[in-house]
Amino acid sequence: MKKILLLIIFLLMSRAEAAGTWQPVIRVGILSGVKQVSLQVSAPCIMINAAKGEVLKKIPEGGGLTVDFAHMKINAIEILPEKVPLKDLQVTIDGKKYYGGVNVSKVKDSLTVINLAPLEEYLRGVVSKEMSPSFPLEALKAQTIAARSFALKNRGRHAKDGYDLCNGTHCQVYVGVANFDSVDKAIDETRGEVLVYKEKLIDTNFHADSGGMTEDVGDVWGTATPYLVAVREIIQLAAPWTVKVTAKDFSSRFGDNFGDVQSIKLSKLTIGKEAEDRTSSGRVKSAQIVGSKKTLTLTGNDFRRKFSLPSTLFDIKLDGDEIIFTGYGRGHGVGMSQIGARDYAKDGWNYKKILAHYYKDTKLKKLY
Repeated sequence: MKKILLLIIFLLMSRAEAAGTWQPVIRVGILSGVKQVSLQVSAPCIMINAAKGEVLKKIPEGGGLTVDFAHMKINAIEILPEKVPLKDLQVTIDGKKYYGGVNVSKVKDSLTVINLAPLEEYLRGVVSKEMSPSFPLEALKAQTIAARSFALKNRGRHAKDGYDLCNGTHCQVYVGVANFDSVDKAIDETRGEVLVYKEKLIDTNFHADSGGMTEDVGDVWGTATPYLVAVREIIQLAAPWTVKVTAKDFSSRFGDNFGDVQSIKLSKLTIGKEAEDRTSSGRVKSAQIVGSKKTLTLTGNDFRRKFSLPSTLFDIKLDGDEIIFTGYGRGHGVGMSQIGARDYAKDGWNYKKILAHYYKDTKLKKLY
């Protein structure tokens, strides 16, 4: 039975290779916990029993069906194109279009819907969401390679759920079919290119705006990585923000045993200046808050989570009955700053130079 399924997959891949369009296929989790899903295809398709590889039925161009948990007699079905390459198929899932085929599986008492997306088409639904299509082409190319590398490096991240990647921020935001000429150009001109370190795919973390300097990954998630180190940006003190919290609300976040906030001990922020309580980029490593009943030490990430701060690059001030956070940047600060990539592209850098800046000692490799 497995041989039959493998044969079908082989034939589909061979057809694509013959056309010079082979690429990896990413299984993207689209829906879970649903009882019913409606599907429609843009080209003639076959529906197969995913476990056995048997053809269950043919679906004509523009045809559709509704899969209902209560009436589904097998554990999983897949819908694949009959006459066109997988990349040329679009499947509409509950009214929203996606690239490639689809798998619908029974999981306990509900359905999980998985998009079988060719990687280059998957990127069209990622890059346009993760970075503004209006950004310079070289920045979009850098984002494309970061997204492609991330997808392949983290393939199987949701293996226990039956797919490779989710479609949200835990992996990469994927919105399905998206049409932007600038993004298409960035993807087409970097087809198959990824970033490697010592010939191995890297984790291409990226974020919105560093605020002036990116962060060493070891200071964020505890494990040092040679290519994810702090680097300075072309613009300092970027994306300023302010968050104000009443002293009463601030104190209440730490429980009755804390009492009322009396003072906060944190050295002054200077971009790129390390201190006992700040990392090498200047982000908050820890700060001491003194309450009327108890003194606590919190990490920068603790503050960020508790008070929904845009970043950990901040100062804190107790001003009367108010706590004022003033900071810079957006996101965790690790890897490529998307706004930084935009600014470097505007300054004349190409995508190779941008990526080399943010991911130290890595190199580009063309996989296909």
